[in-house]
Amino acid sequence: MEGPLPMPYRADAASTELTAGGGASAPALIDNDDELAACVAALGAEVGIDTEFIRVRTFFPIPALYQLAGDGGVALVDAQAKANFDALRATLLDPERTKVVHACSEDLEVIERHLGVRPRNLVDTQLAHAFLGEDFSASYARLVKHYLDLDLDKHETRSDWLQRPLSARQLAYAREDAAYLLPIWSHQRHALEEKGRLDWFREDMASVMDQQADTPDTWYRTLKGARRLGGGELAALRSLVRWRENEVRRRDMPRAHLVRDDQLVAMARQPVLEIADVGRLLSRRATRRYGKTIVYLHRRGREDPNPPPSLPAGLTRRDGETITELRDVARREAAGLGIAPELLARKRELETDYRHYREHGSLPPRYEGWRGNVLGAVFREILAAR
Repeated sequence: MEGPLPMPYRADAASTELTAGGGASAPALIDNDDELAACVAALGAEVGIDTEFIRVRTFFPIPALYQLAGDGGVALVDAQAKANFDALRATLLDPERTKVVHACSEDLEVIERHLGVRPRNLVDTQLAHAFLGEDFSASYARLVKHYLDLDLDKHETRSDWLQRPLSARQLAYAREDAAYLLPIWSHQRHALEEKGRLDWFREDMASVMDQQADTPDTWYRTLKGARRLGGGELAALRSLVRWRENEVRRRDMPRAHLVRDDQLVAMARQPVLEIADVGRLLSRRATRRYGKTIVYLHRRGREDPNPPPSLPAGLTRRDGETITELRDVARREAAGLGIAPELLARKRELETDYRHYREHGSLPPRYEGWRGNVLGAVFREILAAR
């Protein structure tokens, strides 16, 4: 592409102002593949990435905008453009280029849904900060203040990002949200290296990227109250949840707009489900539309010759005391290291670790790395004594 690269906005190191440097011909939004290819070529070895999307009445996020930061400045890419986005997809998959995000879970979902890829060599500034201080869920604005001593105005967080054209305020906010990712990561990387924790962070970052999302066949395990169901009840819940998960994906609608979790659990508890039972839980309209299907799927679940195994039962008081002891030890260790306690002492994870030890006589695989060096010996001592 001839002429200025479409990345005109640069972050001023002493303020939150983004100054124009690419000429008046550079577009506010990149909306074609030629400009996108020129943009990503100018990014450099490290790429800051943020996304804007809408998710109010849909199951899947609707991508609106990609914000890209690199050597050439900051660029905004219209995710609604009629483009193939191959240059962006290739950048995200390039293992030689570091992709820097903040609080990556929603960004990953948008990217996977829209572009069909999972980025390689990704770092999350929120997670990195947890290894350097006690704040596990620090906001982007807080990190900008902490590392760069700048104040951001988060005035457009609930904007309609699908409107075109975007307002000047929306454009300014979108640029800000990516402009400081690389400077933050530069500070964090050096601090992690100095403290000998860069490998710790990379280990946890790899774990984040390896996490597998629940599927329509496994989502029933996540519902509140599922642990108290057994046998045919749990099989009925699995059958109903599988239907709902497939249906909300097919119709692209929020789960609660179809059937709520508590309604599904209440149905699963019924030995026999009739249309009248459905009508007491759902609206008249929903009962007319889904009642027969729900009754049929409930019966199929109840009659399933291969019901799912019962979910782990609740813990005893003595179990709870052991987990509390583990948690107290982990919190003290985190405080001594100056890291976020959630990295070591989240209750749900410790419960899972405890159950694993009870079943296998050993700590789970997540203690094969840095956690094992920090807590492995004392945890095994506590658990062996029980």
